[in-house]
Amino acid sequence: MPPYDARGRENAAKRHRALLIGVERYTGTRNDLPAVATNLRLMREALTAERTGVLGPEDLVVIPDVGVPSAALTDTVARGNGGGARVGPLQVRAALSAARDEVTGLLVVYFAGHGIVRPDGSDLNLMFTDSRVTRDRRHPFVDTLSWRDDVMPELRNAGADWVVVILDCCFAGNALGAFSPAAGQNFALLTAAEPGVEIPPGDPRTGTEFTAALHRLLTTSEGEPVTFTRLVAGIRDEMAALKAIDGHPWIPDELRHGDDVVLALATDAAPRPPAPPVTPQPVAPGPRLPQGHAKGPANRAPGRRSKGWTRPVLPAFARRLLPVPRRSLNRVTALVLAGVLVLTGAGLWYVLRSSDDVVCASPLELRVLTDPDLRPTVQKAADAYPKRDGDGCRTVGINVYDAEAADAVAAFRSSSLWQEPAACPVSGDCPQPQRDVGAQPDIWIPAAGSAWQRATAEGESDGGTGAAGAGTADTVADTARSVVELDRLGSVAYTPMVLGVPDTMILAQSLQTDDPLGAIISGLEAAQPGAVTILRPDPEATEGALLATDALYAAPGAQPASTLERNMAAAIRPMPSTARELMCALADGTHNTLEDRAAVLVPEQTLAQFNLAAGRPGRPACATEALAHRVAHYPSDVPMLDLPFVRVTWQGADRDAAARQDAVQDFYDWLATDPDAQKCFTDDGFRGVDKGGPARPGDDSVLGSEDNTSAVREAVPATGTVTDVTASLGDTLKDYREALGPGRVMYLLDNSTSVAAERLWDGSGRAKDLVARSMSSLGAGDAYGVRLMAVAEGKAATDAVPFGPHTRATAQNDVAGARAVAHDARVAESLKGALATLRAGRDEEEQPRLLVLVTDGEDFEDVGQAQQKQLVAEAGEEPLVRIVTVSLQNGACADGRFGERLATASGGRCLDPADDIAAELAAEVAKTGTGDAE
Repeated sequence: MPPYDARGRENAAKRHRALLIGVERYTGTRNDLPAVATNLRLMREALTAERTGVLGPEDLVVIPDVGVPSAALTDTVARGNGGGARVGPLQVRAALSAARDEVTGLLVVYFAGHGIVRPDGSDLNLMFTDSRVTRDRRHPFVDTLSWRDDVMPELRNAGADWVVVILDCCFAGNALGAFSPAAGQNFALLTAAEPGVEIPPGDPRTGTEFTAALHRLLTTSEGEPVTFTRLVAGIRDEMAALKAIDGHPWIPDELRHGDDVVLALATDAAPRPPAPPVTPQPVAPGPRLPQGHAKGPANRAPGRRSKGWTRPVLPAFARRLLPVPRRSLNRVTALVLAGVLVLTGAGLWYVLRSSDDVVCASPLELRVLTDPDLRPTVQKAADAYPKRDGDGCRTVGINVYDAEAADAVAAFRSSSLWQEPAACPVSGDCPQPQRDVGAQPDIWIPAAGSAWQRATAEGESDGGTGAAGAGTADTVADTARSVVELDRLGSVAYTPMVLGVPDTMILAQSLQTDDPLGAIISGLEAAQPGAVTILRPDPEATEGALLATDALYAAPGAQPASTLERNMAAAIRPMPSTARELMCALADGTHNTLEDRAAVLVPEQTLAQFNLAAGRPGRPACATEALAHRVAHYPSDVPMLDLPFVRVTWQGADRDAAARQDAVQDFYDWLATDPDAQKCFTDDGFRGVDKGGPARPGDDSVLGSEDNTSAVREAVPATGTVTDVTASLGDTLKDYREALGPGRVMYLLDNSTSVAAERLWDGSGRAKDLVARSMSSLGAGDAYGVRLMAVAEGKAATDAVPFGPHTRATAQNDVAGARAVAHDARVAESLKGALATLRAGRDEEEQPRLLVLVTDGEDFEDVGQAQQKQLVAEAGEEPLVRIVTVSLQNGACADGRFGERLATASGGRCLDPADDIAAELAAEVAKTGTGDAE
């Protein structure tokens, strides 16, 4: 059938709308985007052009609604003053809801601004003026709109004949993974680039390259109209010669559900025919939009232009300042208005030329990757870095993010996969730096030089590379090329790793320095037998914890790694990722007496912060009086954390290469030498830089506080050597991953009628895919199986994968072939049977056990309260089986609900759509399986 044409006679009486959203101003750490104002002008012109436009000016809703008559003047002045109209998510959400309810013809939604995703590349969020990124891993984004959870659900319920969405933002292509139109809905999505790709901010004068190309294509076609499919082909040709950030190929991407739609007419098309009047339809009352964005036609021009009206020829500047009214005008009036506008334009030109205000160019953006232990302090320093020139314009913007130390090292060792991701199976079982770490950094600040040594070591990858299993992952990693240079410039601060011992414990003062970790722990345990628990964060997450674990495992007479790790797991589960999270967990007072008997391996700066009394600057918000004051003991065999500043240079990343290198050098010089920069570190308990080494704490340092007078040493104690520890740390990571031996995992998979009916069974991110992907951490030595819970009453559950050792690929194929059936899930019987299977073989008490229950939660209602109570009691019995409930719909994980009670009783977790289920489930399985260690 022919493409849908909003200007066709059969569609002329329908309501059409273009919702154009542009976010130029940002109040947080994100750079302003002055090119966005030009983008909005270009899209207005393209969609409403006299000859080619498919919409009328009255069909546009623009956010922010700066008003066309004064846009050129007010926007310029606002940008010069660092201003700009604010845009918020509620404002945009209300406009989307109005469009959903009112549009009956063509709906075009355009967004230009910052986009951000979770570390695994999921959940594209559109960012607005006050959007923020937090440390909350469940809800990391504040004041944003999720494409998956907010925008797509609104648009898939739209009453429009056709919906077209255009996203001009970083990571726009990541929206394709959550593209889910309704059955039979005509819906097209065009993204500025492919998934995982960041794009340049554009020129304030000409707009972003993507939107400028759209404007050219939509306004210059001769001979035939521009349909969506023609636009996709054209935009790819236009962008083929350009590169995105870090040398990525710049390839716009798209998905389409439906035939095709006309987005612009040919330049030689006949003039627009007069449209019949639109009869207003009664609309149910809805949320009131902010001023300037009222629902419906109230904020549109009062009528369409009359047939035969000809636009007077005005200078481009005058057209930008004030559009000609769309009502019928006689030619004299039009010409008089044109003359007035020309004179007015000249006067405004003089005002702008004589004003001190300037148009700020888009600042150069630097990305800083750091260790999770360092993120808060590095962020604070980046925020304090002078970023404005003499005119008050930002010259350099710095974005800080963190990744687990093992993932960062693995990503740099497989650096070509960062630019050219390899094809992965449905399990996700291969190195993917964009997913595991994030965007390609310009700067890397790991916690210690040992991370840099591992990332630059030649030869085979050590155990610290984090390769996710065998087979496909190994093949992909082995074929990766090095496309990066890692130049270590110097240290920006220092902090030793210490064993923080509660001051209520007895320990000879002679053991505070100059002794290895094993000797300190032996003395501590000898003084209070059975009353000491040694804890440290996850050694895969932070370099400091890995260095401490290396010394812990290597200590003469140390217990086997499996015994050490089992003792830690029994004390606190799951192990916190960072030193701060570990101390916060102890401070919350829910771990019985653990806060008073745990000796913790953490950076000195973390210990010093938690020693501060209530009300002191620098004391962490989670610190409480329940946490004992701790004294730092300095192991001589644990290297100092020296916070190296590493310049990262990528092959093919030639855009602004010289300016970028100068900016990186300037930022390093500032961090290492400027008193304001150094104060950011010393205020958080780090030791500053003095003559290329650690400085003594100053009077204003947290280390010099009276709360830490007897807890830390003023002089830097002698700690571990600076020799290459690459091989040792690789072995330690391997030992850590193997510490608890082969795991036992049983999946209970809900394949009932309701799961299929709600479209939760097949597809990316749904039940079968979640199970298959989480198997990436299971190895040949692990025993695991997948049991289908939906069967006829009185029948036993069937196994999609029988319990036992498997080849992972075979198991994943069996899961992919599993079918949903027209029966209810037998939750209670399946739980009982799975617990019995996992607890068989009680002679292997150390073997970790995990039960994963994947369900939509509906069949939980069939488990009575008495039966729920009995099952929760069984979940807490020995040997311990951790239960992770994955609820595919909201509700099962609420406080007091069955899924949450099972998790609490077993030391497991309950995951629902508010979590990043795929990543969190994979992490839970990784704690049990040995696939990562193979």
